[in-house]
Amino acid sequence: MRIRKLTIQNFGRIRNRTFELSPGINVLYGENESGKSTFHTFIKAMLYGLTRQRGKAARNDLYTTYEPWDNPGKYGGILWFSRGGADYRLTRNFSRERPYHELLCETNGALTDAENGSLSQVLSGVSEVVYDNTVSVAQLKSVTGKDLVRELQNYMAGYQGGGDSSIDLDRAVQMLKMSRKGFLVQGERQRKEILQQQNQVHAKMEYLEQEIDGLLDRQESGDAGKAEEKKKALLIAHLRDLRRRMGRNRVIFILLPVISAAAGAALFPVSHVLTVGLCLAAVLLAFWGALNGRSLKRDYRKREKLLERIDARQKKRVWNQENLERMLEEKGSDYENLRAEYQEYEEILQLPSEEDIEAEAITLALDTIQELSGNINSHVGEKLRLRTSRILSEITGGKYREVLMDENFRMTVNTTERTIPLERLSRGTLEQIYFALRMAAGELFCGEEPFPVILDDVFGMYDEERLLSVLRWLYGEDRQIIISTCQRREIEILKREEIPFQLLTL
Repeated sequence: MRIRKLTIQNFGRIRNRTFELSPGINVLYGENESGKSTFHTFIKAMLYGLTRQRGKAARNDLYTTYEPWDNPGKYGGILWFSRGGADYRLTRNFSRERPYHELLCETNGALTDAENGSLSQVLSGVSEVVYDNTVSVAQLKSVTGKDLVRELQNYMAGYQGGGDSSIDLDRAVQMLKMSRKGFLVQGERQRKEILQQQNQVHAKMEYLEQEIDGLLDRQESGDAGKAEEKKKALLIAHLRDLRRRMGRNRVIFILLPVISAAAGAALFPVSHVLTVGLCLAAVLLAFWGALNGRSLKRDYRKREKLLERIDARQKKRVWNQENLERMLEEKGSDYENLRAEYQEYEEILQLPSEEDIEAEAITLALDTIQELSGNINSHVGEKLRLRTSRILSEITGGKYREVLMDENFRMTVNTTERTIPLERLSRGTLEQIYFALRMAAGELFCGEEPFPVILDDVFGMYDEERLLSVLRWLYGEDRQIIISTCQRREIEILKREEIPFQLLTL
């Protein structure tokens, strides 16, 4: 990628300035507070946008820092660059009222919105974080000693996670473990709730079993019904016999008195005594027949009432049996429903819950991260280490030939005689290691076509020998370099060494 030209229309302290950039080394010279950082921030904002934060964070964010006081409606500029064999013109206006983001491919005339992902495709997906941590280099300023070691370790650890230094693998792993613990706790809580519900269902089942046993006990056996039926049959037979006897009684004890009386009347002329005797017999027969008929009637009514009571008991028994059967059917249906619900809970407890599945997925993710992290460390990390070592050796004249890293990314440098931990190196050497690491990371993670290297007052801690070595290395890389400085050392060394460069002034 090469930046051909840029026009800063209104951005920070710079207004209506156009800069033509050469493919090689460009030196942006200006006094302190002249706008060098504004220049570099403008390039970054054009490539990756400028988002305004919300709330209190908006008071000191980049958007507010570089928002112009005069004519804020025109906040942005134009960037002309080439990448992948095509020429592009990128125009942005970061104004709150009328934002505008246009990407024109001057090669084929394709016009797109730079915010819809087309610019990211042109940049081969190189993220803003990768840009900030590789090709865009600022001076370490107050970072020294152990602070720098920690920054380098975090930087390296981030790239072990896939090329984005914003990724904190340790924090990501801890968050995954916390999330897994949350799923496990939630799953255990739900399991206890299911067990409690299952126990409640089981208690209801036991209560229903007791009720069903009680209903079964209340059901009469078939022998009692049969005995009642036999008793009823005997009563019916007795009643039938009584009806026959009552009929005979009416016939006998009505006809005999009549016959006796008739006979007495016929014999009256013959014998008065016989006539009186027959008439008395007729009266006695009639009286005895009446008494016998009344006794039969009483017996009949008694047995008839007994039959009615038996019928009533049978009807009640039938009703009770039907009611008991209905209750048994309802209780049995409730019991079967409870048993099915109990079985469902049993199946739920046997099957893995959603929380168990999530926890297992997180465990698998953690295992995968650990495996991939090891693979990345052995492949990408080794490439990064080797390239960093090569660059460091070149810019130090072979004094520090190799950078060593352990599994925790603690770094040491290897000289021709011994290894030295970073804490024991000078600030200038630390700056060189930091520079070599960024350049190596930029080559690995910025795609096949390198980005321009932007160096913002990086060489403040370099002595002249170190500065000369880095400038020679940059020239030998044959890529676009933008060096901003408030000193003239870089310009003088480039002129003295006859290294071609273009001077830009603010």
